[in-house]
Amino acid sequence: MPISTSYRTILYHILAWAAFITYEVLLVELINPTSTAWWEWACWYTVNVCLFYFFAHVVLQYTVRHKQLLLLPLLVPAIIAMYITIQVGLENVINLFRQEPKSFSINRLFLLRSTWRCIYFLGLSTAYWFTRQTIKNTKHINRIELQRLQAEREKGELTKGLARSQNALLQAQISPHLLFNTLNFIYNSVQDVSPKASQGVLLLSEVMHYALQRVHEDGKTELQHEVEHIERYIALNQLRFSYPLHLHLKCSGQLQGRIPPLLLLTFVENIFKHGDLTDPSQAATIQLAGSHHQLHFSTKNRKRKHHAGRGYGIGIQNARTRLNELYSEEDYTLTIQEDEQQHSVNLKIKLT
Repeated sequence: MPISTSYRTILYHILAWAAFITYEVLLVELINPTSTAWWEWACWYTVNVCLFYFFAHVVLQYTVRHKQLLLLPLLVPAIIAMYITIQVGLENVINLFRQEPKSFSINRLFLLRSTWRCIYFLGLSTAYWFTRQTIKNTKHINRIELQRLQAEREKGELTKGLARSQNALLQAQISPHLLFNTLNFIYNSVQDVSPKASQGVLLLSEVMHYALQRVHEDGKTELQHEVEHIERYIALNQLRFSYPLHLHLKCSGQLQGRIPPLLLLTFVENIFKHGDLTDPSQAATIQLAGSHHQLHFSTKNRKRKHHAGRGYGIGIQNARTRLNELYSEEDYTLTIQEDEQQHSVNLKIKLT
């Protein structure tokens, strides 16, 4: 199990202090052997460690963050005085637990030694604080540099994407002309040979032309054009099969206004994809009724047996998404019902 960053940092500090204290104690005992017990060393170094972190994380952090560096000349003497006071109190307390109490007096040597010891740890603390800030600033700079490189990479990708889009736009401007010219050539070539084939080419050309035509600024097209497109789409599919497809389209009322292009065709396409149009007694129906700036569109069809249980999901989900983007919840209602045999759609939509 990996150790978190905070626990790893604490472990490093413990190991560093252990090495430092071991070095100092061994050095003192080698130069001037004493009868100091381990718990006495622990008491002294507890004070020193607390001083170390207090000065780094409290004093320096506060003065630098609040830009009060002029306080340091006042705070350092106060910290030294506090340190000496703690040393005097701790020496008296330790003496109470020694088997043989040591003589102790607050003389010039004691004050110089304590002052030097305090300044020594304040210096170590300052070095630690500067090192810590340097590492933090380096990480911050690296993070900013990484963000800059990522931004440049994303900018480069956007530039490439823009170039691809421009190429696609040029291709899109060229391809429809080539497509319609080719379809027109095929239509003229087969008109005398096969009237049915020429009619199919003509219908396909009209279907493609509608799919590629421009829409209004609100992203909608004329409802009458959508209805004409559905009629052509049905006629084109009738030509594809040698047997008649039983599908009835009924339009009534005033079909005026604008709707999202190819919206209604999504539901019509589903009829041809998943519907059974071979039974004249259960013919599929498509109804459009317009009145008072509202369109009521409905479809009903029998499902193919081998499509039973398989979804109409993707196309209908796309239609829902487009409706949600262009209309509020009050402007349309879409109801879809299906079972193992039948599938029906009811859409009421506000016309603009």
